[in-house]
Amino acid sequence: MTCKACEARVSKVLSGVPGVEGAKVSLAKGQATVVSAKQLNPELLDAALEKAGYRVGTAALPVISSDRTVWRDALIGAAVMALALWGASALGITSWTDRLSPTAAPGAATLTLIWALGVIASVSTCMALVGGLVLSVSARFAKAHPDLGTGRRLRPQLMFNLGRIVGFGLLGAVLGGIGGVFELNAHLLALALIAAGLVMGLLGLKLTGLSPRLNRLSFSLPAAWSGWLGRAEGSRTYRDSTTAALGAASFFLPCGFTQAVQVYALASGSAVRAGVIMAVFAFGTTPGLIGIGVLGSFVRGRAAARVFHFVGVAVCAFALVNLAGGAQILRPAWFAAPSAPLADVRSDNVTDLDGQQVLATVQNGSGYSPQTAAVYVNQPVRWEIDSQSLGCASTMNLQAMGLGTVSLQDGLNVFEFTPTEVGALAYTCGMGMFPARIDVIEPPG
Repeated sequence: MTCKACEARVSKVLSGVPGVEGAKVSLAKGQATVVSAKQLNPELLDAALEKAGYRVGTAALPVISSDRTVWRDALIGAAVMALALWGASALGITSWTDRLSPTAAPGAATLTLIWALGVIASVSTCMALVGGLVLSVSARFAKAHPDLGTGRRLRPQLMFNLGRIVGFGLLGAVLGGIGGVFELNAHLLALALIAAGLVMGLLGLKLTGLSPRLNRLSFSLPAAWSGWLGRAEGSRTYRDSTTAALGAASFFLPCGFTQAVQVYALASGSAVRAGVIMAVFAFGTTPGLIGIGVLGSFVRGRAAARVFHFVGVAVCAFALVNLAGGAQILRPAWFAAPSAPLADVRSDNVTDLDGQQVLATVQNGSGYSPQTAAVYVNQPVRWEIDSQSLGCASTMNLQAMGLGTVSLQDGLNVFEFTPTEVGALAYTCGMGMFPARIDVIEPPG
């Protein structure tokens, strides 16, 4: 057994055996307690379990699997992930967002760009949060229900994405109407990313099969979530409305792309336009999220086991992205060129104007340029950031400068601060994906 859905399924099949009055199943212990008023034939219990896809265990589960096939699949999955990352970098996928400035064209053209941004988000950093959840849940749902038809397998994913589109539209309208923005404090955001990474990492390890004993840990998706996604085979336990509500709730997940589009929707000043913007963005994420969900759903037999192993590696990779992002937000100095010494001279992108140091930085889909700058201590800084694209990097964690978490508007953004100590002021994007720093040095003489 690997999840709460397994508990429910095993309990159901054992309770259906003639003579059984009740069955209590424990995932943590790997045991099932059967209550009956008369002597039962153990073969009937074994047959019921076999028919449902389980069997009676005969020995303690090992901590580390000795199955060479499992390790081979994990290595192949890791190699495929590494190749995909290299290919994305070589093709410059992240730089495509540089051309997605919402002020580049008005009306329908702008919405086309927002849709394209959603497509990119669904196969990049946002997938680490939303896609990792969809992937792991889809795979575990298919593993618990291998005999479901095509329509039943695809239905939860379609309802999740439909709820996501409608929910994003309605909540976007709220943003445009009341002028509010849903945004987490930097430290809370970091903790949310780390928590998501830990949960995803555990789910991923379970799917890889590298640690059979790990399957007995009760730390898994809440039982209510299993119910949302069709925990039992019967239609009585599955509700489209609940699955759609889960998709709508993803509006509040701390994704940098989503936050960037939320800010743009807020700036529109119109409930109708803001709602359309957010709905179009969510629609853009649909192909990627459905595609990765299908990967975990429409596989069976031995092929299913292998695909689950590959999927587990992908989920673990998503988990590492979240853990690294949370760590960078909490301790940006560890990641912003930590081994590099402070600059000897002020950087070329800093000029003097009316008693202030004017620091020029460009933000685009690749992060921040230059990644390292240098200013003088005890002299006011006017920081001019030219935001050229929506994306993760347009939400910035500027705690070291005393500016908190800020969301850049398209075009020129100006911030002011005065560094009082020599050292490095590290900063990152809102999800901790793009680190950078400003060196504070003594002036010459």
